[in-house]
Amino acid sequence: MRDAGAGGERVPRLVVSDFEFGADDRERLSATLGADGLLLVQGVDAMREALRAHPEADVLCTYRPPAHSFDLDARIRWLALPSAGADGAVRAGLVRPGGPVVTDARGVHAGPISEFVFSMLLLWARSWPVMLAEQRERTWPAREARRLLSGRELRGTTLGIVGLGAIGRAVARLGRAFGMRVLATRRSAAEGERDTDVDALLPVGRLRELLGASEYVVIATPSTPETHHLIGADELRAMTPSAFLVNIARGDVVDEAALIAALRAGRPGGAGLDVFEEEPLPASSPLWTMPNVIISPHVSGSSDRIAARFTDLFLENIARYRAGRPLLNVVDPAVGY
Repeated sequence: MRDAGAGGERVPRLVVSDFEFGADDRERLSATLGADGLLLVQGVDAMREALRAHPEADVLCTYRPPAHSFDLDARIRWLALPSAGADGAVRAGLVRPGGPVVTDARGVHAGPISEFVFSMLLLWARSWPVMLAEQRERTWPAREARRLLSGRELRGTTLGIVGLGAIGRAVARLGRAFGMRVLATRRSAAEGERDTDVDALLPVGRLRELLGASEYVVIATPSTPETHHLIGADELRAMTPSAFLVNIARGDVVDEAALIAALRAGRPGGAGLDVFEEEPLPASSPLWTMPNVIISPHVSGSSDRIAARFTDLFLENIARYRAGRPLLNVVDPAVGY
């Protein structure tokens, strides 16, 4: 990424970023990169202009790289994505053989996302949407209505995880802590393969089996051409009427039209959705008003500690870059993650 310096080390000339680093994180980066080694900008237009104005920039750190990022005069050698996935960069054609190295932040978001997943599960299992609506109306339900609010326990139920990567594994561990039976699929899993974090690891070909056996299903697989509409009408029909589906992966992994139809038919019984095929979710979407749907605006990976955790990873990769060692979380152009 940089011509070798003294002792064969490579030093980034200039890092351009629109990531919202905290004050402490900026200090840590400046101490490592030097006072003139980090250029922070706001917005795509400002980043595009910075790349044109600074051809010496060789590291780009952003959630959303501008179109043609590698053709804006700058000699970008490393694209550092703060996101858990690289699907946006893949669609933009920035992940390609022979191109700059691309890294993502897989693992950084696993903690907050797994906690978010269980907030969704508990909201559903304990009827919180109904109770919060009654709170807003200052309504104390009658005895019979309160019986309908009787909560369902997670302990002893089956949790199915589609995609046992860093996020899926964190969800699995929380599921175990709640006393749930945990099943999971993984793209590379072989028949009969075992994993210490789950009760059963299944190849993707047994996805419908997992869906039919699970009271709770969490979609945690990367967005790739292979996983586009992985969960379609047939897969949704495999789920039980009492099942609850959570998607914190990417919206295009689930066929949204098929999901709406399935939820209207009551199979699965409900869904917690943080991601959608079109974002922001259009006001015209029926998902907004469906009583068996909990919606969040793509915030499952956000937390008060994400910036510091990503900075830790970024600094580790800067150290590796300088030493000529392989970077962590390099995206493979052949698979898209």
